[in-house]
Amino acid sequence: MSATCLQNIDVVILAGGLGTRLRPVFSDRPKVLAPINGVPFLKCYLEWLRGFGARRIILSLGHLAGIVQEFVKSENWNSLEIVANVETTPLGTGGAVRACLPLVQSPAALVTNGDSVTHLDLCRFVEFHRARSARLSMVLTHQPRVSASGLVETGANGAVTSFNEKPQNQMAGGYINAGLYLMQREVIAEIPGNRPVSLEQDVFPKCCGRGFYALKGRFPFIDIGTPESYRRAGEFFREVAR
Repeated sequence: MSATCLQNIDVVILAGGLGTRLRPVFSDRPKVLAPINGVPFLKCYLEWLRGFGARRIILSLGHLAGIVQEFVKSENWNSLEIVANVETTPLGTGGAVRACLPLVQSPAALVTNGDSVTHLDLCRFVEFHRARSARLSMVLTHQPRVSASGLVETGANGAVTSFNEKPQNQMAGGYINAGLYLMQREVIAEIPGNRPVSLEQDVFPKCCGRGFYALKGRFPFIDIGTPESYRRAGEFFREVAR
């Protein structure tokens, strides 16, 4: 596939979290605007998406939404169309995606966490999803320890067989949820509306065995949601840019 694989796929970025763990580092902006090597995370992320042909971005906002909206207005995004849905009350990851459905114009949406980066060829992910006629696909990346992240098990052809979000016991290496999903509109429409819903706890476990697949790899991954991981983000971005 060429690097235009996202030109007809809307991207939903989940950026409504409170960012409480990062408040000792900065409290005047939401996580999605955290500076990475002097550049707001959102700008870095949108430039990365643009490299795969992304044209339409839907921001799911909540905490400090006005600051994000002002930032978007202040920048020249060239070919990118950026729209936003602002939560009046926290809806969780699933509820946030469901609330964005009226803004999604494509048959499927790429849904991403607004505080993590997984460095991979998104066109490969799109091809994986289409080759399986999947209803829902996710990216998994291998980590040496998975106690802080969801452990996902897969079977033949990448079909997801179990989804154990954030297991309590320390475990050896395994494949974790990297926060990148391709979701057909009908899957988003099945999520209950107007109330808090978690993708990881409420939606994904029920999708196992129903056209749910996972692309697995040892993809570079970072979550900027804690002070420790945020301090590593600058070097991470420098490395993946090489």
